[in-house]
Amino acid sequence: MDTLNQEESEFIPEYLSRLEEDVLSELSLREKNYSFRFNGLRRLLKDVHQQKLSRALERLQEDQLIERFPDGSYGLGNSYEMVREHYRKQQMIFDFTNLNSGAKQIYSAFSNDRGFPVKNIIKNLSGKYFGNFRFIGHYYSEGKGRLEWIHAEDHSKILISSITTSKIEIVTYNVSRAAINKFLHILHQFLLDFQIIVNFTDDTISQAN
Repeated sequence: MDTLNQEESEFIPEYLSRLEEDVLSELSLREKNYSFRFNGLRRLLKDVHQQKLSRALERLQEDQLIERFPDGSYGLGNSYEMVREHYRKQQMIFDFTNLNSGAKQIYSAFSNDRGFPVKNIIKNLSGKYFGNFRFIGHYYSEGKGRLEWIHAEDHSKILISSITTSKIEIVTYNVSRAAINKFLHILHQFLLDFQIIVNFTDDTISQAN
């Protein structure tokens, strides 16, 4: 046990700045293979100055606490378990969807026998903007994934789409019905290319009860 504590102490140095801690904290709340876009991180961190975030990411990379992937995004990579353990011991590990406040709505659709092309959905929608919503990041692993967007100006407005071969679930916070409908239309059109027709149901009430 002492060995683990020593490794943690070396792995999460006490000299980390508040901004560096915030970056690690956001990543630790998400899945192992999750990767953030640079501007996505900026928005999650309340539009922190670009140069400050760049320096923080460089220092975290030097300490091998995060990795920069070939597509330019950032994630924990091989440090995931150690960082998660660090925050778990500080009782700071939560389901990030429970940290958001405000009006929450849930929509879902189930696939037919064909199944959803998860990898293609993630690949083609990653980085896409719609309306005032900007892409934050995503993850994909073993037939399941997630995409996340945030409003460009009002950062309390968040839209998340979790996808498996059998189900797409969209969770929104403080998002207008018009914006949700626009996103659903994008998904409908994309799935039509694969000859998949889906109907999304509003599960907000049933999920709340």
